[in-house]
Amino acid sequence: MPPSHAAPLTIIVPTRNEAANIAPLLNRLAAALGDAPFSVLFVDDSTDETAQIIAATAVTSPFPIHLIARPPAQHNGLSGAVVEGFRAAQGEWLCVMDADLQHPPEMIPVLLARAQEAGADVVVGSRKAGRWGPLGLSRKRALTSQALTLLARMWFPRLLKNVSDPLTGLFLVRRSAIDVEALRPDGFKILLEILIRCPGLRVSECHFDFAPRHEGDSKADFREGMRFFRHLVRLRATANQSFPRLILVAAGSVVLDTAVFLFLTSFTPYWLAAILAAELFIWLRFAVTEKWVLGGGHPVAGWPSWRRFWLRNQLSLLLVRLPLLALLVGVWQWPLWVAGLTAVLIEGGARYVVSEQWVFSRGGLTMWQSGLFRYDLHGLLRLESQVRLPELAWFETALPLPHVDVALRVDRLGTPSPQPGAITYDERLSRFGFGVAIMPGDYTEIVISPALAHAPYALYKSVLEPVLRWALTRRECALVYGSCVAEAGQAQLIVPAAERGKTEMALQKVLAGSHFLADDFVILAADGRVYAFPKPVTVTREVLRVLGPHLALSPGQRGRLWLQNLLYSQGGRQTGIQLSQRRWPAATFNIYLQRLLPPPKIAITRLLPQVEIDPSARLTAVYALAADGQTLTRLSAADAANWLHSRAQAAQGFPPYALLTEQLYQWHGMDGRAAEQRIIEEALSVIRDL
Repeated sequence: MPPSHAAPLTIIVPTRNEAANIAPLLNRLAAALGDAPFSVLFVDDSTDETAQIIAATAVTSPFPIHLIARPPAQHNGLSGAVVEGFRAAQGEWLCVMDADLQHPPEMIPVLLARAQEAGADVVVGSRKAGRWGPLGLSRKRALTSQALTLLARMWFPRLLKNVSDPLTGLFLVRRSAIDVEALRPDGFKILLEILIRCPGLRVSECHFDFAPRHEGDSKADFREGMRFFRHLVRLRATANQSFPRLILVAAGSVVLDTAVFLFLTSFTPYWLAAILAAELFIWLRFAVTEKWVLGGGHPVAGWPSWRRFWLRNQLSLLLVRLPLLALLVGVWQWPLWVAGLTAVLIEGGARYVVSEQWVFSRGGLTMWQSGLFRYDLHGLLRLESQVRLPELAWFETALPLPHVDVALRVDRLGTPSPQPGAITYDERLSRFGFGVAIMPGDYTEIVISPALAHAPYALYKSVLEPVLRWALTRRECALVYGSCVAEAGQAQLIVPAAERGKTEMALQKVLAGSHFLADDFVILAADGRVYAFPKPVTVTREVLRVLGPHLALSPGQRGRLWLQNLLYSQGGRQTGIQLSQRRWPAATFNIYLQRLLPPPKIAITRLLPQVEIDPSARLTAVYALAADGQTLTRLSAADAANWLHSRAQAAQGFPPYALLTEQLYQWHGMDGRAAEQRIIEEALSVIRDL
């Protein structure tokens, strides 16, 4: 047993015949972690000289190295070695990685930074993957890994929905968050064991490139695959104590449902017999599951209320069982018992698939990951998103971000799971409706429903803009409403009394030689500097009139813009807000409208290819634009502060914009509105020319 480890980070490396990899691994760990305090714990099952090399290296190593050399009688696979390392290690954070350098040591600081930013219990190093499986593996091994992932997700669709690669061997865990004694290791996949045996962990993940093996041979083979399958069955049977009873209820329901159906067909038409039998067992199945399987509680995540349970079963009866019976009995003349049993089985399978929602989920059961898009807002805020955000296209970067302030991901099942302290909005249409969960903090995570991911403009305006406004106030900046242009580094901010005229006024100034910063919102820092926020321009009829000969559009493009402007008018938004207040799913309607016909937005660089955008400038004047869209009045510092703050509050988007903004501004007892007002006042107080 190694001595206690004082370092806050312990790196646990299970080894088996990795003699040639020890020195390169330790050298790269030292380079990657630098002066950060850490220790390395090897748990060795080798039959070569690996243990001797580790022991010899530990004598001269600048960081602590410990070794557990297990005798053959104690060998119980990689997972068992990791659990033994968990028991021996004393660090606050435990990082598990392989010794073969396929897991880059340079990822460890990234995992640790993410854990601290996100307040996570587990940070998963997810292998970048395509549709065939992890990149960097042979086609055969990639497909094997993909198949095992698919199998695991089928059995645990909810517990694994937040992890794209539950079978990875590179991950970081908070030692106090896992119950080591609850783990029953078997085979290679210890992370899967942790995620299933220790539910409720807050999980984050970072993607990495899986490297070729440095030296030695892979330990994965067919025998390990079968061992994994047996372990998966054992996990399914023991991780949820109600699962065997659920299986028994399902099997009994199939047998009894078919028997009652056959009995009723002796004196009623087969379709009526099917309806009567189904209605009887809908009630009976719910009652038995509720009382006997669940004991009146709800330990099974997602177990529905009676109303939802009844509705789901009615739909499956009408859409699956009755049409199947009509085909099997009425057309193909199958025997009643065969047709009845077949219809019950297929209906039950369809009901399970729809209720678990894994067939239609984004990324589904596989490891395939959508693209990752990165946005750097002048170094003030950095975003990482699974959805491309056209409103932030000007800020998009291909470079890795030094850290992430806001992460946006798509829920695999459809309804974002609310975490403790989360701000949520859900129109209760699952993956087909508007759903969002926001976990605010220094690292803010936004989880959205798949339907919302297909409407990026609605996603930005209704969800992301409130988050940006709140997050910027924490960085002594305000996202203020108005258009902005600059000349010789001096910026003019134009704030309208009504939602008209500001874009046209800015474009007129740009055509006259000014530089562009924004046409809708601009970032104002407390020191009086404004930062460009060039979102795509909403192309109204007035904008077309201003640009005139500078813009070449076909009649078809102009007709499309006319229709878009009709749908996305101020009146249309007010109608949506009123519907939302009456608890109609107005936000869901909005995202489907945007999927059919996106808003009339075009990037300023496409409208005016010659435009010059200043990244930042010193604010020297604030103008109020009258409701006529023509008259400009220069404001004093005091009037400008009140005008900017009031207009920012009025320029709210489609629901749930106002709800999310209010809750974010009150997060942890803060007064976000007061902070925003203070930042604006400070910014204007340092402007001498105003």
